[in-house]
Order: sequence, then C-alpha cells, then structure tokens
Amino acid sequence: MSQKDFISRYNIISGYLWLAIAALSFLAVCYKIFTEGAETWAAYFIVPAMALIMYFTKKWMMKRMQNHLRELQEQKEKK
Repeated sequence: MSQKDFISRYNIISGYLWLAIAALSFLAVCYKIFTEGAETWAAYFIVPAMALIMYFTKKWMMKRMQNHLRELQEQKEKK
C-alpha cells in the first residue's frame, strides 16, 4: 500500500469517526436529559456540535487538498 493510499484511507476513516462521535454523544446527552433533567446536561450538546464542525472541516480540507494536488499535477504536465 502506498503512502498516498494510506493517507486517503485514513482521512475517510477519521471523517466517519467524527460522525460516529457526534451521533453517539448526541444520543448519550439526550438519554441523560430524559433520565436526569436538562439543567445540567443541556450544555453538553456542545460535544456533538463540535464533532460535526470537525467532520465538516475535515471534509472541506480534504476537498481543498485534492484540488491542490490536481493543480500541481496539471502544472507538472505543462512543463
């Protein structure tokens, strides 16, 4: 497996990891709110929100890197 394939696979897996963290933490906070009340647990909705922000940032950076690599390849082909 080449280094490029490993990094690409790592980026995809880590993106899904952030989605899983967001989903599981959202479910955990909802469960705690229903069982213990929203007074203390409502603030913990920041955890799934931050995980979603990390997912979309990761996705944006991956797309940006792919565009950069494509531009470098096109420049290399022109020379």
